Amino acid sequence: METFRHVPAAFFSFRPRLRNSCVMTRYFAVAILLIGGVLTSGSMAADSIRVSTDFPGGSATVVEIDQKTATIEIQPNVLVDRGWPCWWFLRIDGLTTGQTVTLKVSANPKPYRAKSVLSASWMQPDRAVYSNDESDRSSWRQTGKCQREGEVATYQFEASSATMWVAWGVPFLPSDAERLLDVVSHRLPGSERFELARTRGGRPVPGIRIGGGTADKPARFGIWVQARQHAWESGGSWVGRGFIDWASSDDADAVALREIATIHYVPIMDVDCVSIGAGGKDATPRDHNRDWSDEPVYPEVAAAQKLICRLDQARRFDVFLDLHNPGPNEQRPYFFGPDNLNELPALQQQNHARWLAIAQEEIAGPLPLLKEYMFATYVKTEEERGRMSANWVRNHTSPHVLSTTLETAWNTPHSQPDGYSAVGRQLAQTVFRYLTGRTREAQP
Repeated sequence: METFRHVPAAFFSFRPRLRNSCVMTRYFAVAILLIGGVLTSGSMAADSIRVSTDFPGGSATVVEIDQKTATIEIQPNVLVDRGWPCWWFLRIDGLTTGQTVTLKVSANPKPYRAKSVLSASWMQPDRAVYSNDESDRSSWRQTGKCQREGEVATYQFEASSATMWVAWGVPFLPSDAERLLDVVSHRLPGSERFELARTRGGRPVPGIRIGGGTADKPARFGIWVQARQHAWESGGSWVGRGFIDWASSDDADAVALREIATIHYVPIMDVDCVSIGAGGKDATPRDHNRDWSDEPVYPEVAAAQKLICRLDQARRFDVFLDLHNPGPNEQRPYFFGPDNLNELPALQQQNHARWLAIAQEEIAGPLPLLKEYMFATYVKTEEERGRMSANWVRNHTSPHVLSTTLETAWNTPHSQPDGYSAVGRQLAQTVFRYLTGRTREAQP
């Protein structure tokens, strides 16, 4: 990369024959200005496009920048032992309005854990997202479908300002969670914000409690909704946003839901990895969704376990929902069912069947639900299955509790805030119908 242009040698070869110190001073000043101008103009021309990731959620390793064609090649940043390196989110400065920006994304060959290297398919969505205003989530747009050549995915978009932001998916950061909880708490003066725990990194894990009925008629049911046990799965938080936005609204069914149920909502569980732009999945010693054990590593998991058990002991717990995103080839949302579904007590089998039937009707589009449960057959041992949140909740609460995981497709044209939020709203409506037409006793 050129940083200065050629300066004639004669420029440096003057002899100090001038006896007048003022003349010599002026001569040196002119020389310094000329050299500085040459160096600065060359440097600015060569480095006009710049990439940075030093902000919450930022993550990328820059491989190369072609200034002439505005082509930037990146790889997700590897944070060893902090999970899959699939999330990327960067700021680009020095662009020209109307300029076509080309972004090339390839897998990082460095291992993220022991000898594990992640496949490129997880970090190469068909469509990336971009914006000229990082803080305005409504301004984010999808690129056209990427072009794939070998292990490289190429995205293009037009710069609408000198600074642009581009990411794997629309970010949902701790600051987004705080803004959302502010909105809900102001909308519902009777709601209660809480801090579930402080992470290992000292960050707060916020949540909110809404509903609960009235003093004269307390709510009978309890609902727990959480997202982002795997930090890279930003779509889970957007689904959660759609859920709590509807559940706190003045829609007649939402009002009725708050009268019969208390809802605990945690928008981000793995706040640490979300904040530093890490993937979280398959972290060391284990990720959040493998930490639901008798001795959790993460304080937020331990706190959730305690609160859920307390609610269940008070007979105020009925539905547990864990929100995730699945693999790159999944095009429709689906629920993970219990691996031993056919062996469960009759009450739980009935509840799962009724839940799925209602959900199929409600979650109808733009991301329609699969008609059947999927099963986590990739988990090979009972011990590991027992450490997954939905299974742990099912195994440690009353027989009537419906505990499940929703996986919402992230690699579609509808996998952005509006589409995700529609799924979340439909999920909340599913919960309402499920609770208002069910019983805690098995039916003959």
